[in-house]
Amino acid sequence: MKKLFIIPVVLLLGISMVAITFGSPTEEKRPLLAKSEVNPQTVTLGVNLIFPATHFVAAHQLPRYFKMVEAATGGKYKLDIKYYPVGTLLPPGDAYDGMTQGIVDMVQSCFSYTPGRFPVMWALYKPGIAPPENCHAAAHAIWEYFNTLKPKELEDSKVLYLWAVGPGWLHTKKPITTVEAIKGSKIRSTGAFVDAVKLLGAEPIAMPMGDVYIAAQKGLIDSLISPPETLETWKHHELFDYSVFLPTVYSHFQYLVMNLNKWKSLPKDLQDAFDAVAKDAVKEAGQIWQYNNQKGIDFAKAQPGGHHFSYFPDSEVAKLLKIIRPIRDSYTIELNKRGLPGEQILKTAATIMEKYNKQKFEPWKP
Repeated sequence: MKKLFIIPVVLLLGISMVAITFGSPTEEKRPLLAKSEVNPQTVTLGVNLIFPATHFVAAHQLPRYFKMVEAATGGKYKLDIKYYPVGTLLPPGDAYDGMTQGIVDMVQSCFSYTPGRFPVMWALYKPGIAPPENCHAAAHAIWEYFNTLKPKELEDSKVLYLWAVGPGWLHTKKPITTVEAIKGSKIRSTGAFVDAVKLLGAEPIAMPMGDVYIAAQKGLIDSLISPPETLETWKHHELFDYSVFLPTVYSHFQYLVMNLNKWKSLPKDLQDAFDAVAKDAVKEAGQIWQYNNQKGIDFAKAQPGGHHFSYFPDSEVAKLLKIIRPIRDSYTIELNKRGLPGEQILKTAATIMEKYNKQKFEPWKP
């Protein structure tokens, strides 16, 4: 089994450092259990994160989720969550293995950190297959997709819930109005969309998000594909002046999973509480990410000199889809070679995403 590198210093950081203030969890549900009249039983769980403690996932999204679980138990259980922000326990690429080995109880991460391990879930990342219109649609789509296909690749963990970080935008220092204008760019690219960047005639440059700022300053990259929240949370508004919507190339998803043995050790009524709030947690995560992506857009626009956001016309989108079509064809073949029904998987992904792209969703109300 893969030996993991563990950083020995564990920082149990507070979650009050972010300036955003959120209200109560989205919907108040009747608890599964009658309200406990005795002191709640404390259950301690650790979760490894891919974000710093100040990121809204660590500071708001996950704490709110665990409160939802507590509420569903009627106060019978209190969850004592030990947060391990990025860089304090397991590196992102080793986190899933570490969770299955019992080094940590839970992991918050994304499928892109372990390419090849999750072929069915990876289909949603692939450019041009199931591009989302927003975080709401993407979050609901990945949850339905997972529950529809029930991929064996995730049977070694308990999937608590899934969500999406949003469609991607191409952030640049000069305006991009045509697909042709992307050619020759040096784009920070990782995971599933590297091949699309190559097909578009650009050079993909792989690096962690934390290295983007200095790399752009030094001219190692001249553009970045990411959700617009990074314009604020990673200060990318200081580097780029233009952004063009590019969901056909970039869509990204995250998960919260639990070690299977730890899950089995939990009381049945606590397990039921986790399961009962999953759908609401998916909905709220979509709302939180959509809110923060819009917040990133508004923040960038409000800066001195502003920031320009644009969309390709339909003719350019069609041209882009034609250019990256080989990705769909090759991934169908790859899935088939793994003994999986490639065409069926990709059609399922596209159908589910299209359904949610047509729907309207409640905005976040902090």
